[in-house]
Amino acid sequence: MKHHTNYSLLLAAALTLGTTTACSDFLEVDHYDILEEDYIIQSEANVLAGLNGLYDTFYTDQASGLGDDATWGFKPQIFAACHSTMDCQASGWDAEWQRHAWKADKGSLETAWRMSYRAVDRVNRFLATLADVDEGIFEDPANREIYEAEARAIRAYNYLYLAKLFGRVPLLLTGETYSTSPSKPRAETIEEVYAIIKEDLAYGRDHLDWTPLNGQYGRITLGFCKAYLAELYMQEGNFEAAKKELKDIIDSNTYELDPCYGNLHNWDVHWTKESVFEIMYHDQDNMNWGANASSDAMMWYGWMCASPEYQGWGSMCLSWELYNSFEPGDKRKKYSMVALGDTNPFTGETLGTHSGYEGLFQGSENMPQVYTLKYWRHVPGADGYVYNPISLTIKRYAGVLLDYAECCFETGDPTTGWEMIRQVRNRAWGNLEPGQTIGYWPADYLNTEVVDVPDAETYYTQYKAEKGYTSDVWKVALVIERRHEFNAEFSLYHDLCRMDMCDEWFRCEYPHTAANSSLEECLANGWSFRYFEHQEYQELFPIPTNEILTNPAIGQENQNPGY
Repeated sequence: MKHHTNYSLLLAAALTLGTTTACSDFLEVDHYDILEEDYIIQSEANVLAGLNGLYDTFYTDQASGLGDDATWGFKPQIFAACHSTMDCQASGWDAEWQRHAWKADKGSLETAWRMSYRAVDRVNRFLATLADVDEGIFEDPANREIYEAEARAIRAYNYLYLAKLFGRVPLLLTGETYSTSPSKPRAETIEEVYAIIKEDLAYGRDHLDWTPLNGQYGRITLGFCKAYLAELYMQEGNFEAAKKELKDIIDSNTYELDPCYGNLHNWDVHWTKESVFEIMYHDQDNMNWGANASSDAMMWYGWMCASPEYQGWGSMCLSWELYNSFEPGDKRKKYSMVALGDTNPFTGETLGTHSGYEGLFQGSENMPQVYTLKYWRHVPGADGYVYNPISLTIKRYAGVLLDYAECCFETGDPTTGWEMIRQVRNRAWGNLEPGQTIGYWPADYLNTEVVDVPDAETYYTQYKAEKGYTSDVWKVALVIERRHEFNAEFSLYHDLCRMDMCDEWFRCEYPHTAANSSLEECLANGWSFRYFEHQEYQELFPIPTNEILTNPAIGQENQNPGY
């Protein structure tokens, strides 16, 4: 290996725990343009610097000028996970996501491929170099294994993401890069891909601790490895194995639900007890236009998620079906969205007060007048905040509880499954809030006393009948709880695909199609017009065109079916 390339990130206190400011509480990723061949092997500090550089791959790439690399973390993550369900919608060149009209040349899909393999490339270079490091440079011999474990878990995370999007993908392993292996075919089976992911995550599980190395939050931990290993097992249908990993997380008492759902997406508040893994975009000295010239840790969620009535770009609307689906008393609605006639509690802006924005839908593409409060928490560009200091919490403890519930139902333990759902709903109704404080929100949003929460099994038995679902009640309950808990986040479509619930979802939640309704009726009633009939093949996305053009081992004949 002649060079280890690490394309830029300088995070001065970027990954912090809550309001903690001690220097041991965040992961600092230094900026190196080129690490020479012998740099890493010179000292343990250099090995650690090389490892830290791998975490850069979770962030945007502001300099590439390719695809959606500058919005990696938003596109395609939220588009694939949420817009594909129709719960989130967008206009312009993003509209094809909720219309299931994506094609192989979609820039966001190429970004997913390129950015994920960028991470795999760097991990493989690092691991190959680490294997040649003299053991004598390590203060503790076990540190080599810890560094390897973090690196392999990063590789596993990216392969799991690629597998959820594309299915079988080329497997580049330690020492391999697209420079050394420019012609690499797709794995013969998805099981081959899963085996590599499982091996890497199991290594991480066996060598990492619940608390991050050196107390630096932002690092891969045992909880990360167990949570993603459980997700992998669930993809395989091995619910007994997944259940064990998830129970270990719960029994560790490492994580807990944040008492207030509204606090989960507060600006510049990071690594609450609910975070299993998050990607931090911290408040830096310069958050205005041009700040991305010195840092990749920049994200303009505010512009993408604000209402176009108030300078938003139209990348994120929420459907009226989602807005109207919440039970009375479920505070997740109040904490995560505003609609026509509502006032954004952070900006003071009321929706529907300007000409052209008085109706249920706005714009030539009829975008619903519903917007997320998870990311629209500031007037875009005001006070020098073009970029937003937020956290993208990719894996939350609430997700662990709901995944554990699914495993319990699948393995004949419905009592525990319903109890996990009850815990999530108890927080959703505000019953953990009395005596707590709330950041940024008006103080009167907090509950001051405990309220009654409707029994989930009873409610979803009725919901199933009214909507016409045919699956078990517990499946319906988990689908809708995930819908409400993780709206505008990172998992819903992938969960629907894994649970074989896509066809029922679209039939029951978005039944108004061209076959049985008109666009005019939809607009008059607040319904989303569905432009497609669900096709099973679209539960995977197409291999990007550029990969087919540049990789001699992947031709059109190797494309995913249907594309």
